[in-house]
Amino acid sequence: MSSEKIRVMIADNNRELCAALSDHLALQSDMELVGLAYDGLAALEKIKAVNPDVLILDITMPYLDGIGVMERLQDYSPMPKIIVLTAFEQEAMVQRMISMGAVYYMAKPFDTTTLIERIRQFGRDVMPKENRAKEDPNGYGPIHVSKERVENDLELRVSKLFHEMGIPAHFRGYAYLRDAIIMAVQEVELLGNITKHLYPRIADKYRSTSSGVESAIRHTIEVGWQRGNPETFVKIFGPGERGKGKFPTTASFIAKIADKLRLETKYTA
Repeated sequence: MSSEKIRVMIADNNRELCAALSDHLALQSDMELVGLAYDGLAALEKIKAVNPDVLILDITMPYLDGIGVMERLQDYSPMPKIIVLTAFEQEAMVQRMISMGAVYYMAKPFDTTTLIERIRQFGRDVMPKENRAKEDPNGYGPIHVSKERVENDLELRVSKLFHEMGIPAHFRGYAYLRDAIIMAVQEVELLGNITKHLYPRIADKYRSTSSGVESAIRHTIEVGWQRGNPETFVKIFGPGERGKGKFPTTASFIAKIADKLRLETKYTA
């Protein structure tokens, strides 16, 4: 791994959030904050001045929003790895951001530890290996664990979590959703465009179609969100819009559960 630090820039009109993220970045030995901007036009100028490796970009900003910033960066080189922060989770907007070059998105409020991990993964282009390694608690170095054993462990963890959430196991989308989360834990880059990369793989496995997989997963999430264990959902997703009857998009649901499992199992590249 290169000894050079990952150069990070933040573009967000929330000054308190910027200050908090700056403090967290200052604690990372492999990262440095190279720029801050509180509106879209200032962000464009700063990006061209400092050429960050990773850009943390808020969608809602004055003068020029995050989508406008991304539109004007289409012909810019080198394009930074863009991690989008958004309070809006409409599937169409997410897909538009991905199509314009965003490598990942996080819905507000988000977990700062997860954001730091994503900066590290995308800033270093770190991808999971075929065989994972877990640290030996006795201090004798890494214990290599087979891919099959890791997948079995993840399947058990996902199934247990689904049971706690009240996700209906008899639904067709249950298996699709479980596999989608396991794949997202193992290959975080799949979250960049689940429609293009994740759904087709699940469809091939179950001899279905991408649209059929997406529809079944969405229905399973919706039913679980409405009829499942509200305490578990709130614990994972926060109170959010549950009282208004809204539920997470498939992309945000899969990403949130995958991130939770990654942090719990120390599943890192």
